Amino acid sequence: MALKKVSAIVDEMRLNFIEDALIQSGVRGYTIHEVRGRGLYNDAYQQRELVNHTQVDVYTSEEQAEKIAELIMDTASQSGDSEGLVAILPVDGLYWMYDRKKATEDDFTFNEWGDDA
Repeated sequence: MALKKVSAIVDEMRLNFIEDALIQSGVRGYTIHEVRGRGLYNDAYQQRELVNHTQVDVYTSEEQAEKIAELIMDTASQSGDSEGLVAILPVDGLYWMYDRKKATEDDFTFNEWGDDA
């Protein structure tokens, strides 16, 4: 199987909920970036073209990528409409810097959803 990267751009006010959901679901690690951009939503009230958002990246096994994407979308939209997007990307190579070994899907697989991990 292959590794995947789930990359989500979400409203920064929903980040705490998303982090809690990822942790409660057993996701072992994720990275958060502050980003600015323009998509379907822009801040017409303050007349800004670029809007502040947060990007959450999760490396995972191929079999769990869709579940993580769904978890992020469900969590982000629980308290109403939420703008943003989620992408699932292939990972051609991923290496641990401390020992220069190639990461495997077992490094990112968890069993919270009852999968055979």
